[in-house]
Amino acid sequence: PGLERTAVASEPQRPLATFAVFAYNQEAFVREAVRAALAQTYRPLELILSDDASTDRTFEIMREEARACPADVHLVLNRNEANLGIAGHMNKVIAMSRGEFLVYTAGDDISMPHQAQVSVDALLADGKGRMALHATVNNVDAEGNFLYARRNPYRDIVDSPEAVLENDVYLTGSVLTVRRALYVDFPPMRTDVVNEDKVIAFRCAFFGGAIYVEEPLLTYRAGVGNSTLQGDIMLSRADPEREKRYVRTTVAWRRSLLRQFQLDADSPALAGRVSPGLRARIDAMEASC
Repeated sequence: PGLERTAVASEPQRPLATFAVFAYNQEAFVREAVRAALAQTYRPLELILSDDASTDRTFEIMREEARACPADVHLVLNRNEANLGIAGHMNKVIAMSRGEFLVYTAGDDISMPHQAQVSVDALLADGKGRMALHATVNNVDAEGNFLYARRNPYRDIVDSPEAVLENDVYLTGSVLTVRRALYVDFPPMRTDVVNEDKVIAFRCAFFGGAIYVEEPLLTYRAGVGNSTLQGDIMLSRADPEREKRYVRTTVAWRRSLLRQFQLDADSPALAGRVSPGLRARIDAMEASC
């Protein structure tokens, strides 16, 4: 069930951007994430605060903070009745959204107030018509202490589908802005996909790649996310049984990603853009998993 509030009209000449905060069991950090979302300077703006059936107070905190939403922002507050997982949650929020541009962040990170503004302005001004943007992030620990500025190692090769496939390229998903077409013109994301930033890297590679902003646009909390590999399975790989689980998990993730690539390659959005050699390589990699 969701609660929705309609904003007053604002700058109709500019495209609507949707800023979405995805949260799950992040009660220790979600308040800061929501406050950063509420502080976004871009208008017109739709704000979606979405909780994936958390078992802690995450949703209650999101609802408390949502009371401070600016009057000129269209607010949608959503709580999933059942846990949908990363891809399922993303599919649902995208279906709920209305923005031409989609900016999405996690419930344990902190966006800079100008993240949406810088991202949308750069995409609008881009002469190449690229469909995605990502940026440097400032990594901090769980207590918020600065660690280092993290730059994407693949930022210079995201304009080649072949390079994206062979190098397992990802965009920096924690600070990603995309044009809506990168979702709605493609098949829904498979619910077993956990690397949505790799899916977007593959899709945007057919349309000139992605803009990269060197300036940090987000503060990223390292080591506190909900990924399986950040928990016991990663920390205890010296144990043979846990090592086997690690291998099985990573192989399953890679297989689901390649199957998503197969779906995308067959979609009308990429008609005439996927070479026979590239399609054959995707199929061969998927079969070998």
